[in-house]
Amino acid sequence: MEKIRVEHKVRAQGVFMTIYYSMKQILRSPVKSTLFLLLSGVSAFLLTLGGNLWAVNLAMLEEFEEIFVTVGTVEQKIDHVETYKIWDAETDDRYDQRAVHGKRISDEVMDFEGAGYILEAKQRPSFGALVDQRVMGSVYDSLIVEAAPVESGRADESFPMRAEKVLAGDEAVLKEGDIFYICDHYREEPRSFEAGTTYIMTLGHVNEVHGSRVEHIAPEDRVPEYMPDNSVASYQFTMDRELIYDAVAEAEDETAFDVVTEGFYETARGRRWLELVRSFDCQAYTIPVTPVDKTLLLMPFYWKEAQISKGRDITEEEYAEGKPVCLISSELSLVLRKEVGDRLALPLYYATYSEVSKMGIQAASVLNAQGKVYPVFDEQEYEIVGIYTAASGARNGYEMGRHQVVVPWNAIPENCWADNIAGNGPMRGFNTSFQIPNGTIGDFMAAWEKQGVEGLEIRFYDRGYSDLKNGIESRKLMAVIFLTGGCVLAVLILCFFSHLFITGQRGRIAVERLLGQTKRQCALSLLTGFFLLAAAGTGAGCGAGQMATGRAVKAAEQTTEFDAAFSNAVIVQTDTKENMLPAAKEKHGPGAAAAGIGMLLGAALIGFGVMRQELKKEPLKMLGEMEE
Repeated sequence: MEKIRVEHKVRAQGVFMTIYYSMKQILRSPVKSTLFLLLSGVSAFLLTLGGNLWAVNLAMLEEFEEIFVTVGTVEQKIDHVETYKIWDAETDDRYDQRAVHGKRISDEVMDFEGAGYILEAKQRPSFGALVDQRVMGSVYDSLIVEAAPVESGRADESFPMRAEKVLAGDEAVLKEGDIFYICDHYREEPRSFEAGTTYIMTLGHVNEVHGSRVEHIAPEDRVPEYMPDNSVASYQFTMDRELIYDAVAEAEDETAFDVVTEGFYETARGRRWLELVRSFDCQAYTIPVTPVDKTLLLMPFYWKEAQISKGRDITEEEYAEGKPVCLISSELSLVLRKEVGDRLALPLYYATYSEVSKMGIQAASVLNAQGKVYPVFDEQEYEIVGIYTAASGARNGYEMGRHQVVVPWNAIPENCWADNIAGNGPMRGFNTSFQIPNGTIGDFMAAWEKQGVEGLEIRFYDRGYSDLKNGIESRKLMAVIFLTGGCVLAVLILCFFSHLFITGQRGRIAVERLLGQTKRQCALSLLTGFFLLAAAGTGAGCGAGQMATGRAVKAAEQTTEFDAAFSNAVIVQTDTKENMLPAAKEKHGPGAAAAGIGMLLGAALIGFGVMRQELKKEPLKMLGEMEE
């Protein structure tokens, strides 16, 4: 046991002496030693910083691919602005303007080579669905009444009528026996009415009463005035958005009102009026249903103006497979007393390509060309997987509609609504959108411009991804420069100083060899100091590189947050700080270790390589070369 202890002690002393004399020999050249220490540290610093920045940038790009979504919207441009005259009973002639989009452009033009869609562009309809609770549809402020004039006369100003029957509409607004006022407010030739005659008409609230017949009414009473209408026309369109001919509508006389007499409701127009009454009742129970391929294709969700408040979003798999699941608004949840997990029957009975607003789904009429309320074309039960809350502020027609329900596009049989299209409209940002891979806006637009299609405006929203990616690409280039510079510098200084240190000690090598030391012992004796200096410089350089990486990442995060907050493509906050910290904090730790190991391996390989060449020479020959 004592013998073993002595042997270990002798070995330890031998190792210590080897290190001592090796370092002593190297430190006899302090300038060279200091220079080698500094340059090896610089090399390790560059390698560490470059490697860390490369890893962090790659990690950030990977996270961005999961966080960011690039969405495009398509809008048919306005062809021209049309000025038209309006007759106003109070101000006489006045003029207004309206935008005219011109000939409809089909969404088929968006199917072109090179688009690279993740989710293709298509114009989405909105469907009217019947529910079992009154939700006040888009006609909630209109009425259908049978009414008789209090006196004979023209409706050139507020004209008194008595409601004989309220066939459709809110009876809290008008009930049987009430006196109300009508006016052909916007007709230059107002129509006449005969006392003792019962007329049927649609009423829309447009103004407050005015004129000589209402002088007894104080202005502060704010008594409503209604504009009467006599139309029972249908507005049914084909899939190509061509209006289907309606013989009854074609024969309508705008200058007269239908008179209710015995047997009136057995006539063609009478039956139309009954269907129109039924349609008003239907629309009071109608909610809009929007089919889509991804929730974020609805811009309020993309802009975070609408967010899931209960439950979850519809998954990609559910969208792709057309599962019968849906999202409903928090307001509709209260009206229908439905919660997440409940089932909601959605009998869809008409489609429209016009805007869905806070007033509800828009359709001029839900009568088809045969004068009937559109029949249900699809009925399914949907599981409510999420309830969303939408901001109350409008956003240029992009806001979520009142009680709007979101369902997967693939859950609705293809074109099953072809015979139930009640409203037309061009491609607009709220109903035509698509998704492309992040960073491919330039490629998409290059392919689009080759199509030569005029009249469409395509807008992209990427939450600042393009700006962030450009910044990351710049930092990746910087990382490549650091890595390349560090590698080249490391190879050069290791080759130079290993040759300098080893060939400068040929005499020592020769003497140690002649004194009986093995080649291995000579190599360890000479290279120990070289390796220790390389390790010291590498350690210091890696530590400095790690600290510099931390500062660089922090600066990059601040720049990224600034870019994301103020980019033209970003509408609301993107929570970049929360999303980027994992990449910044977790991905640059191994870089210093890799740089250090690489540097030391390089020192070992190059050092042993040079030493091997020197040890191949005979000791006496080496001494002879030195004397010469």
